[in-house]
Amino acid sequence: MAKKKVPITILCGYLGAGKTTLLNRVLTNQKGYKVAVIVNDIGEVNVDERLISKEAKITDSSSLVPLTNGCICCTLKSDLVQQIEKLIDSGKFDYIMIEASGVCEPMPIAQAVEQIENGVIDNVVSVVDANRLVDEFGAGDSLVKTYEKKDVEESEEDIESLLIQQIEFCSTLIINKRDLVSDEEMKKVRAVINKIQPTVRVFETTRCELPVEDVIGTDRFDFEAVYSSAGWVKALEEHEEEHDDDHDEDEHHHEHAHDEHDEHEEGHGHHHHHEHKHEGESEDEYGIGSFVYYRRRPFNRQKLDQYASKWPRNIIRSKGVIWFSDENEMAYVLETSGRQIQAGYSGQWLASCPPAEIKKVLEEEESMKKDWDETVGDRMIKLVVIGQHLDRKQIEADLDSCLDEFKE
Repeated sequence: MAKKKVPITILCGYLGAGKTTLLNRVLTNQKGYKVAVIVNDIGEVNVDERLISKEAKITDSSSLVPLTNGCICCTLKSDLVQQIEKLIDSGKFDYIMIEASGVCEPMPIAQAVEQIENGVIDNVVSVVDANRLVDEFGAGDSLVKTYEKKDVEESEEDIESLLIQQIEFCSTLIINKRDLVSDEEMKKVRAVINKIQPTVRVFETTRCELPVEDVIGTDRFDFEAVYSSAGWVKALEEHEEEHDDDHDEDEHHHEHAHDEHDEHEEGHGHHHHHEHKHEGESEDEYGIGSFVYYRRRPFNRQKLDQYASKWPRNIIRSKGVIWFSDENEMAYVLETSGRQIQAGYSGQWLASCPPAEIKKVLEEEESMKKDWDETVGDRMIKLVVIGQHLDRKQIEADLDSCLDEFKE
């Protein structure tokens, strides 16, 4: 008889959002579970562990596993997996909660936890500060404040990026400190969240007051479902549907590999991205909208880098596959969260593969053959852009100025 897997909740949120308050609520009202807690803090003193021990009145210290001087999503992945396996093997606990450091992105943690044979992720909970979301996403017409000191501005840009990552990849989103913002401000915030992550279960709370059963024992998490529910993925899916309705105006992209941060997106083997040429999406009442920038020409790396230094501040999120003129063999994923911009290797274009392999794929996959471009093959730029009051024509013109002609 197979051993029952121990459910795990991953709790993320920026410093001060209310993670520890929520954790203490769960530990003092466990709904029949024997909950073990793994606490991660990047400081020398694990403050969260002391708070939990005191306020939740835990007398068995073995139920708290501190991971200090490191970050779960970076250096402590193997330690995290080992600690969870030890807790499960002890047989003393039937539920595990991981309170991640405030500077952790949730997806890498989930990827690590999925390696555990006798555990299963039950819920990924992101706790965000309503007041901070208003500052970042909607108190005024700009998405981020203007700061006089460069080091302060850079730190705020990092926070904005982290907030987007934590909203984008979760199965439960708790907007805490709701009492500190007005109803109109919250409407704007919810409009942004709906564009970043349109299907997540959202709770608006004060002091993280919500039923414990919405945090543990939910059976709410599915990696593929959560990943594919991100706003930029949804935008591409909608464009694929348009592609199915109009085959004369679509193009196709084919990837053989995957970016290390997007393992669940690309998978192994052949993967298709369809694109429609004239898609667009109207803005909502707060000016939140999206579009797809699509071209069959490559970016000039230096020109794109120069444009990145003046990337429009009202672009909240963008992500997609890109192509550089100085590297025709390789596909890259460009990703922006707020003002953070990065491009990472994603895979190899089918067009750069040996002729025999190209022929085989085109013979086996009718859609590839139909959409194959005789000049550039499957090479393309396809970038989803999400933001507030977007000037699509200007953004497209600016990106167009970064393009090169294709040269083999």
